[in-house]
Amino acid sequence: MKIVSLFTLVCSTLWLTGCGGSGSSDDSTTYPTAYLQFYNGSANSATTAMVANLSDSTSDIAVGSAGFADATPLQSMTAGSYNLKLNYTTTSGSVTTVLTDKTELKNSQKTLLLMTGNYASPELINLTFARDDTLDAQFKLMLVNLINDSKTYDLYLGDAEKTFAEAELVGSAGYKTVTQAKTYGVDSYILYLTLGGDKTVLFKSDPITLNYLTEYVMVARAAVGPGQGKLAIDIIANTTTVTTLEDVNSNAQFRVYNSIDSVNPANIHLGELSDTPVFSGLAADTLSPFMETVAGDYRVSLSDQNNQLIMRNGLVTLNQGAVKTVVFYLDAAQKAAAITLTDSKLPQVYDFNFNVVNVIPGFDQISVYFVKPGQTMDTSTNSISTLNYASQSPVSLPVGEYTMYIVHKDANNNKILLAQTELLTLTAGSNYLLVAEPDFYANSGYKLSLVK
Repeated sequence: MKIVSLFTLVCSTLWLTGCGGSGSSDDSTTYPTAYLQFYNGSANSATTAMVANLSDSTSDIAVGSAGFADATPLQSMTAGSYNLKLNYTTTSGSVTTVLTDKTELKNSQKTLLLMTGNYASPELINLTFARDDTLDAQFKLMLVNLINDSKTYDLYLGDAEKTFAEAELVGSAGYKTVTQAKTYGVDSYILYLTLGGDKTVLFKSDPITLNYLTEYVMVARAAVGPGQGKLAIDIIANTTTVTTLEDVNSNAQFRVYNSIDSVNPANIHLGELSDTPVFSGLAADTLSPFMETVAGDYRVSLSDQNNQLIMRNGLVTLNQGAVKTVVFYLDAAQKAAAITLTDSKLPQVYDFNFNVVNVIPGFDQISVYFVKPGQTMDTSTNSISTLNYASQSPVSLPVGEYTMYIVHKDANNNKILLAQTELLTLTAGSNYLLVAEPDFYANSGYKLSLVK
């Protein structure tokens, strides 16, 4: 697989400078070396590591690793020709190479390598531009289009206080191409996407402050999570933090888990109480399906099958594109309460990203272990050392089989096993939730529920 150069795709000799910028020269004192960064734009990928080595060297350089819609930090490199590998680590700990390629790095230039396409056969796109050391209260902006629908998209940049009609066209980009770089003053802006040549807004961001004197690369891609056909924009600068912008008109999704055995079944109301709850007849220890709704701040309430109010005035904030889970439980005073969790929107294929919740009131904190076959808690590399009562912690596990345990340490630092699961296999595409909760019927009085 060869790198596709965005220069060759979209730049002619007449405006090659526009793609890269001309503020830096090969002997720039501000940016004296070559610079390399990797962005992962493959939605069904694993966390992927980039390794590079000079063609006349056997020493590997770890550029960094990135999950979907994330990037590595910017690496300062010696100019020259490099061999590249993109790797991911399997459950067994072995390293699998998904792509090999080459690239040429030059002093005072940044090369951004963007992985896209199906992870079974990904493609690496090369965007190279000179780093501009003449920017004064300004930034440069370019758009890369990774929306795989054979359409051209226009990017507009608008003043945060003005309307789309007053926004400025940055440029147009077809699939896997880049717009010509343009320079703007640092300020707060709104980003818009339309189809090429059209003025119907398909994407509008919240106001975003662009205040670094650098080159911003905006990646337009299909959004993941709630809704179909929505778009998102990832903003890549020179750090490992990628800012993702959602469409302000995107809906949100939420679901509910009922851990209260005495409220069986339960009705859940969003907004005002009514005779038509958003979820009705939800059995105890059951996770509802996701429900899509308009973004906003909502009251969430719980009633029993006789419509007797159990809890009211809970608050759940659902931002555009958000995916959340509300867990109802009984607190230490045996009163109904709720925890709101933010779920991962990433496709759960190679890596499983989910929340672990502790609603066991008898212990201030517990530990959670995820143990592969052939391992023990002591040898497992996947655990949550401290999970406080009525709180949650995210966890990321590679695909595979696990036995899950919850443990409490007493005042003498002795471990007490509270509960464990059977050997479980994580299934691709599943959005999991793990709940540590009381269980009247269990010998220990507690259980771990892995639900999806």
